[in-house]
Amino acid sequence: MIRLDDSHTEVTSLSNPGVIRNFRVQVRQSSGSIWQMYRTFRRRSEAESCIADLQRAGMSARLVDCDRCPTAI
Repeated sequence: MIRLDDSHTEVTSLSNPGVIRNFRVQVRQSSGSIWQMYRTFRRRSEAESCIADLQRAGMSARLVDCDRCPTAI
């Protein structure tokens, strides 16, 4: 089961039609550490598959859906 972490702060801005939507996978070493970029995907299904693999390996992973302002996260 994929556990999505929604505890991050969402950034709201006007949609930019020139920005391609992407899905970022972030990981962290422990519950007190910061989230770090792991990989970026164009398809949500690929990002969710990556998260599932990381979680099976015992890592904390989350999905960040970047559809409005991908440089702000």
